[in-house]
Amino acid sequence: MHEPEFYVGYLTHAPPRLSRFLRRAVAAIAAAAAAGAVLLALGQAPFAGSTFEYGQVRAYEGLMMDWPYPMLITPAGRYLLVAPGKHGLHVPELDGQQVRLQGTLIRRGEDRMLEVLPETLEPLAGRALGAEPAWTDLGDVVLTGEVVDSKCFLGAMNPGQGKVHRDCAVRCISGGVPPAFLVRDAGGAARVLLLTGRDGRRLGREILDFVAEPLTIPGRLKKQGTALVLQADPSDFRRE
Repeated sequence: MHEPEFYVGYLTHAPPRLSRFLRRAVAAIAAAAAAGAVLLALGQAPFAGSTFEYGQVRAYEGLMMDWPYPMLITPAGRYLLVAPGKHGLHVPELDGQQVRLQGTLIRRGEDRMLEVLPETLEPLAGRALGAEPAWTDLGDVVLTGEVVDSKCFLGAMNPGQGKVHRDCAVRCISGGVPPAFLVRDAGGAARVLLLTGRDGRRLGREILDFVAEPLTIPGRLKKQGTALVLQADPSDFRRE
């Protein structure tokens, strides 16, 4: 029969049986904590395959379009244009002109954007004005999705959507970054629709209350190349 062990806190060592019990208990707790951390990490959704080539500035040339938001059309494809930080780009005087600029690529899937250095943006002298490609009217639609800021969603931040990103998205859209409506097809693939008013005007502060909310929006869908635009009245936005 073992005598009960008694431990006094100021002694150098605990009794043997108590020491063994404490070592095993601490090891078990540490193993459980490590296993829990691994399970939590494995349970997280993976980040999207997006790219922000921060610090890598390249030169681009192409046709500037101002509607619905500034875009550059090049032989390699089209790029939505924004300024550095949480700011949009405002250059209506260059609409329809051939321009040269320097910027940093932001990409997610087929959607591409350039964070433009505004001081590098210039019209190309002697180049004729370009003909803006025609938009195809796809008719009235009713879509369910989420309002996001296009810059962060396309790759400047990750994740660039959902409640965790709401405050950042509000600041970006307030600063002129084009708002977008994120929808998903039956297979779960994401599509980004640039969002304007029903009359084609740009949207900003009037839709901030809807950012990161599940919404159903009735509107008019238009397409040009890979670009999709949803023209809708904010008064028709419905929370799910």
